[in-house]
Amino acid sequence: MSIKKRFLLAFFYSIFILFISLIKIESPIDFSYLYKLVYLDKLVHTAIYFFFCLIWYIPFKDIFINKTLIYLFIFSILFGVFIEFLQEKVVHYRTAELLDIWFNALGTIIGCSFLLLKKQY
Repeated sequence: MSIKKRFLLAFFYSIFILFISLIKIESPIDFSYLYKLVYLDKLVHTAIYFFFCLIWYIPFKDIFINKTLIYLFIFSILFGVFIEFLQEKVVHYRTAELLDIWFNALGTIIGCSFLLLKKQY
């Protein structure tokens, strides 16, 4: 896959995250009991940011030859914080949660750790 295609994939994945983070989600079925039971929402945050790191790794590697994972880690954390800020300040039907930021960071840590371990072997 070319550098341009990898960057576009990462860019559109980021737009997708932004979109699902800011839309108003209405469901005819009440899933709140499931979210409370297994913290499904927090697991989703972790998975999204795990894949965020994996998808952005190659474009970052092409841009930053040295310290790629450090820049990727910082970018991922800042992206998650930015989205929570937008949820709090831009849309009235979503709220920012500190716990979401922590689980975004957890996904980022797992993703960067995976990439670091993969790089060593």
